[in-house]
Amino acid sequence: MGLFEEARSEFEELRNRLENDPVRLFQLADHLAQIGLYRSATFAARQVLNLAGMDDAETMNAPKFFNHIRFGVHYKDLVVPLATQADFHPLQIFSVIRQESLFESNIQSSASAQGLMQIIPSTGAEIARNMGWPEEYTEADLSRPLVNLTFGINYLENQLKAFDGDIFAALAAYNGGPGNAQQWLKLAPEDPDLFLEVIRYSETQDYIRRIYEIFNIYRQLYDRSE
Repeated sequence: MGLFEEARSEFEELRNRLENDPVRLFQLADHLAQIGLYRSATFAARQVLNLAGMDDAETMNAPKFFNHIRFGVHYKDLVVPLATQADFHPLQIFSVIRQESLFESNIQSSASAQGLMQIIPSTGAEIARNMGWPEEYTEADLSRPLVNLTFGINYLENQLKAFDGDIFAALAAYNGGPGNAQQWLKLAPEDPDLFLEVIRYSETQDYIRRIYEIFNIYRQLYDRSE
């Protein structure tokens, strides 16, 4: 119906009204996850744990329902094959998506970055030209999960190749720009800890650290491989 923002606003208003009602918040979190409002579902689930007096560390021992909403593998039918094809661990990509958008496909940042992996329109147009896909591409396609995920994973894959497999540098490029990442890497070659320290943008530092933390949580929740 084209009324996504209005619907989301109504659900957010309801979530705020229920902020001290754990039972109804639990029910709301479940419903929001079922209809694909994963960002709002995450906030509702976390508020239930807040009401239970759980800090960040304690929440990892909460019932699985809550953490599988807060750290979901949403859009896995798209993410897993795209990530595998690009030689990423799928949980790495889920971690990036969670940090970028909390799995909300229609979100737009103040800098006009759009969708699940927060693609800047100019970057999206360039990727579409390079890939020759999708046909008759427009900026509105960035709200389509398949397009956004394909573009985001493709861009991150290209950065990983450009930085010889250095995932920290690739993430720095994804968030702070390839030129900046190249300059920072020159100051700290082959030393990821020092690399993080020399990054001049606190936002990019926090971005990389947060994705690393999220990835560890995802592995704790889902990874059964060596």
